[in-house]
Amino acid sequence: MLSCTVLTTTAHDSLGHVHDRAPVIVPPEMYGAWLNPGTTGKNDVQELLDAMPEPVLTPRVVTDRVNSVRNNGPELLDPPT
Repeated sequence: MLSCTVLTTTAHDSLGHVHDRAPVIVPPEMYGAWLNPGTTGKNDVQELLDAMPEPVLTPRVVTDRVNSVRNNGPELLDPPT
């Protein structure tokens, strides 16, 4: 079975005014530690999460079509007209 989970954390960067949550983005230099199958303890996982830098995200204005999962495609990134 393939699955995916999106972890979020409190937004502290410039996007905090848009939404109070931000995605946890694992930087490449931490891939090995994050994907280590031996890291299962709650404290060990929390240490990894605490060590991750805040993501650098760029806000952009998009159409309200992004509010429906029925809409999908690159045109959703176009600025509203």
